Amino acid sequence: MDDGGIVGSVELLQKVWKLLESDGPKIGLFLNPAKCEWSWLNPAKPDPCPIPGVELVPTDKITMLGVPLGSNEFVSKYVDQELVAAAKKFMKELSDFEDTQIGLYLLRISFGIVRAVHFMRTTPFNQWAKQAQQFDSEVRNTVESLIGRPLPPHAYRQACITTRYGGLGMRRVEDHATSAFSASWRECASNCSETWTLPPGCLPNVVSQKHASDDIDKAALECLISDSNTREAQRLRRLDSPHANAWLTALPSTTDGKDTVMTPLAFRVAVLRLLGLPVLPSPVPCPLCQQTIDLLGDHALCCRKTRDTSTRHNRMRNWVFQLARSGLLNPVMEKKDLLGDTPPGRRRPADVLIPLWRYGRGLAIDVAVICPVAQSHLDEKVPCESYGLFNKHDHYDEDFMNSQCDFLPMIFESSGGINDEGEKILKQLIRFASKRSRVLHSVYAGRAWARMQCVLQTAVAQMILNRIYEPDVSPPPV
Repeated sequence: MDDGGIVGSVELLQKVWKLLESDGPKIGLFLNPAKCEWSWLNPAKPDPCPIPGVELVPTDKITMLGVPLGSNEFVSKYVDQELVAAAKKFMKELSDFEDTQIGLYLLRISFGIVRAVHFMRTTPFNQWAKQAQQFDSEVRNTVESLIGRPLPPHAYRQACITTRYGGLGMRRVEDHATSAFSASWRECASNCSETWTLPPGCLPNVVSQKHASDDIDKAALECLISDSNTREAQRLRRLDSPHANAWLTALPSTTDGKDTVMTPLAFRVAVLRLLGLPVLPSPVPCPLCQQTIDLLGDHALCCRKTRDTSTRHNRMRNWVFQLARSGLLNPVMEKKDLLGDTPPGRRRPADVLIPLWRYGRGLAIDVAVICPVAQSHLDEKVPCESYGLFNKHDHYDEDFMNSQCDFLPMIFESSGGINDEGEKILKQLIRFASKRSRVLHSVYAGRAWARMQCVLQTAVAQMILNRIYEPDVSPPPV
């Protein structure tokens, strides 16, 4: 037995010990008294351990499965040594990491985060509240070191929200510890089929830690939205979209291509825009159109005085094309004269054409990328849906009525959102590709969404970098 415990009378425990000594070796179980501990549940009992070779541990210093069960002072010191001290050493090394993307990925899945969740679920928060504050402070300092920017209160609150709702997933222990312990306590009571007395500080109506944490994150997001101006409220709302933040949790690996590997500079710009932080210290004139580039970099995503918008569009178009090709759908890129004798401005509405989609008809996919915080979209609840309806369907549906193809606009938002039509088709394309690649669909789909979002965020960040980081054009020294 490893990391287990038996509770009973002295006579019962002695019988169990003798039984394990005599019959244990037959099944490969050998007792090691040096690794065993004995504790009296009555702290006033002074008797020694009745089993020779077994250490007597005081009642106020009992640990079980890595969980301190003793006095408040002992619990505090134990958590400080096992969690805070180890986290400081690890995060100090992580703060000096050169690659921001890999650093944040390692921080999110690190031993310290996992160990903190373990204490949250097993140890009452009031016994280690001070250590929880220290741990949260270490995590915050590490994030600030990785992105090279201090986090204001509003940005830190957003960073503590799960990535599903637009945060960095650095959940604060102080916010989630009580609900995590309450959920664990209720689950244990249910598994034991016993009626337990609710301990002090435990929440009575917590069903599961996942639901409780989701409620906390949603409340934090709603609070941020209510305290924001129009532009910031729109930014926060559009982050709460399916798959929008898959680039944050993507494993930066080249196993299936280089899509998920972002340069440190591009990743930092993407994180700063995610958190609503300035991407440059002061407004500067755009080197291409001489308009002012705002601190948040919105102008760079809408400026049409260069081919950056076309490059961003082509990157997403190429990714959709490669996905359809992986599914062996025989796609055609930029099909010419698809609609025959229609006006010149309407002759190439298919960025990606799938010749045979369903019922003998093809599918013309028109890819577009918009900025949801642009002035033209601030009043729209779901900008990608409005753009697809008014700028695509109204423009092309009539021309496709007598054709052999169905028309579908696939609208991406620079924050990661996708219109419903586009998302449904992408899911089908991913399923085709996973089957043809003979990869488990859940594995392939997760990587596909991550790769797509990394491509999008890289293109968005590069549009900003092209304007605020001018290349060195000075002549070489003589």
